[in-house]
Amino acid sequence: MPSRDKQQVARQFSRAATSYDRAAGIQQRVVTSLLEQLKQNSLDTPSEHTGMLAGHWLDIGCGTGVALPHLRHMGASTVTGIDLAEGMLSVARAHSDDQTQLILADADHLPMDNHCADGLISSLMLQWSETPVTTLTEWHRVLKPRSPVAVATLLPGTQSELLHAWQQIDDRQHINDFISREDIIEAFTQAGFVVEHTQSECLTEHYASVTQLLRGLKDIGATNVNAGRRAGLGGRKALKELEEVYPTEEDNGNIRFPLSYEVLWIYARTV
Repeated sequence: MPSRDKQQVARQFSRAATSYDRAAGIQQRVVTSLLEQLKQNSLDTPSEHTGMLAGHWLDIGCGTGVALPHLRHMGASTVTGIDLAEGMLSVARAHSDDQTQLILADADHLPMDNHCADGLISSLMLQWSETPVTTLTEWHRVLKPRSPVAVATLLPGTQSELLHAWQQIDDRQHINDFISREDIIEAFTQAGFVVEHTQSECLTEHYASVTQLLRGLKDIGATNVNAGRRAGLGGRKALKELEEVYPTEEDNGNIRFPLSYEVLWIYARTV
């Protein structure tokens, strides 16, 4: 049985829509790198225009839409942003032009025809899928042959500092699960993609307190969605205990609380 409620995920991201861009430092770095790698890998048949892309491109899990104008600038003639969170799409409209469409939809069930898109990007959405091969198979369905796909997702080790700190306090699951690099690549292969390039890196954000760290996660909608989760930040006593056991770093005399993200970027193609 699924351990995550998709509508719960959608609700928490909708609530975070207005605070997301302000709080999403790591997430902005990830999507920027994703677009840079898309440029580097480029297409076999570039656009006749100054950009590198051509045709109809999808952004799955587009969030607040920061990547949409970049896809247009890179040469995509039309762009469709898709997200399950209505609040995110409301913010994304500010990044849209007349050639950009926004659709409220589940990434596993896209309301689109077969082979209708020329390319696809997705930044930090795939880790929310419980069955990545199902998700990727649906993405493959809507893409034309030899279409490029650029995806960023998270690996095990993400939020390890928070995981290990909570493990010293109770036996609840406070951190979302992440699947291995090998399993992600295997899911791409099973879905019909050919993986051409991968890159991984650990990115770390630092906070002045554990409370600030947890509120930062809430502000980007990336809180725990597993069954049995505890609502809220955990209570004053739990927060005090968490701060006592949380690993810290010192920077010019200031104590900082790190939170790491193990990021995997994948560039692939349909056959």
